[in-house]
Order: sequence, then C-alpha cells, then structure tokens
Amino acid sequence: MLRQFRILRLILREMLTRERITRSPERAAMDIEESVEAFHAEGESMGRLRPLYHFNALAMSHLLPPEARLIDLGCGSGQYLLYLAECRPDIQIIGLDVSERMIQLGNRSVERGGFTGRVTLQLGDMTHFKRQVPDSVDVISSVFSLHHLPTVSHLRRCLKEIECVASVTGCAVWLFDHVRPRHPGTAEEFPSIFTPQASPVFQQDSRNSLRAAFSFSELAGLLDENPVGPWHHTCSKLLRLYQAHWLERPTNHGHTGHALFLKPALSGQGMQEFRQLRQILRVPFLDRNSDA
Repeated sequence: MLRQFRILRLILREMLTRERITRSPERAAMDIEESVEAFHAEGESMGRLRPLYHFNALAMSHLLPPEARLIDLGCGSGQYLLYLAECRPDIQIIGLDVSERMIQLGNRSVERGGFTGRVTLQLGDMTHFKRQVPDSVDVISSVFSLHHLPTVSHLRRCLKEIECVASVTGCAVWLFDHVRPRHPGTAEEFPSIFTPQASPVFQQDSRNSLRAAFSFSELAGLLDENPVGPWHHTCSKLLRLYQAHWLERPTNHGHTGHALFLKPALSGQGMQEFRQLRQILRVPFLDRNSDA
C-alpha cells in the first residue's frame, strides 16, 4: 500500500510540474569499477534489469529477420546482448562501447557463456561508429545508452551516423532509454520505489541516468528531422520515464524472425514487471505478440 501511494505521488507530481529539470550529463564511459560491477550484476538472471531486457529483446526480435546481423551502440558489459543472443540463436551481434572496463568484463561473459563467434564486443564510439559497421547490417540498436552522450550536439552526431548507415544498408533501428523527469524529486525517489533491493551504487547510477536523459520531445524531434524515416515513437503512460523509437525496414511487414524467438527463463516477478512495462509503453507489434 505504501509503495502504491509513493507511485501515485510520483505520477501526480510529474503531471503537475510544468518545467523539466535541467539535464545533468553522466560520464560518457561507465568505467568506475563499483558502477560497472553493480550494473553487470543487475543484468544477471535474477537482476532488476531482466524485465527491461526481455521487453527490448522481444521488440527487437520483430525487427530482426532470420540470420540477422545487429550492431548495438553503448553495449556496456553486453548483458542485454547475451540475453538477446540466447533468445535468438540465429543472429550475429556486434556491440560497441567506449568503456574498456565494460568491454573486458563483457568479453569474459561472452566466452564463459559460449557465445564466442556469435557475439563480439569491441571498443567504439556511438558518435563515430560507421567505419566499424560490416558491409551488411540488419538492425542498429541502443538500449539505455543515449543518455551517456554529453550534449545534444553529440546526440545529433550519433543520429547522423545512424542515418548514414541506415540509408546505405536499409537497416531497421531500435532506440530505448529513460526520459528526463520534470519534478526534481522523481529521479531521487524512483530507484527506491522500483528497485528497492538493488545495491546503493546501482540506485545512485539510476538517479544519475534519469537526470542525464534526453526528453521525449528532444529525441523524437531530432529523429523526425532524419531523412531515413518515417520514425515511430512511444513514451510510457502515466509516469513518462521510458521512451522507445524505431525505424522499420520494408521486409519487417509480414516477414520477421520473431518465430525464432526462444522463451527465456524469467522469474514470476520478472514476468509480471515485463507485462506491466508492456502495458504502459505501447509498441504495436508487442501488443500482437505473446510473452514469449
């Protein structure tokens, strides 16, 4: 009951606050050891990030044709990519990140999990990545990474790189991130309400990520200026703290690799949280799909 009251208070404060908090950029590279370990731990099988990983994996599976190749920008330690690779054993994945510590940790997980040859993690900057893209790519993605870009100018450069690759390859695009809140107290309280059992380090990083996020209108507006559209946009209802943007390729209509998606072992609580996320963040092709 107390949690529900706190959520309701959070929603009302956001709705009644007109101005958005000033953006406070995060470090471009998550390379502090404690933060790296905390983020990596929450991506493990029982971690708090798993429902979000499932949501993104299910959505991206709609965009990924059979035997697809994916480029992920800001992959961190690759926990999400390993989850996606487990769900879609037919695809090849290249993950790029500016944090050497994250890449080293991720490559150990790749080897330990038996994903060598299917998942490749390497150093790369999401504002200058097109030279690292192979001749053919089916999807470009970024999950919880755009808020690490220092300025709007860096965001523009990232989107320009995506435009260059998409215009040549005809690839689909999936972008998912936080939305910067309006009320100053939202970022402070959000982790203690929604991830109360996470480590203090992870909770503080969550606060920092919310304060660093771009607003929905900032990101959607820049994407709509991009000539490779049309882009699709959605923002979570009631508590507008998640956003997703995607570009479909022509072959996505009626021919996707979603039938190849293998249902992972989400906990009961994890599946409940995924279903709640699917209700508040509406993506049309997820509405048509099962939980698998």
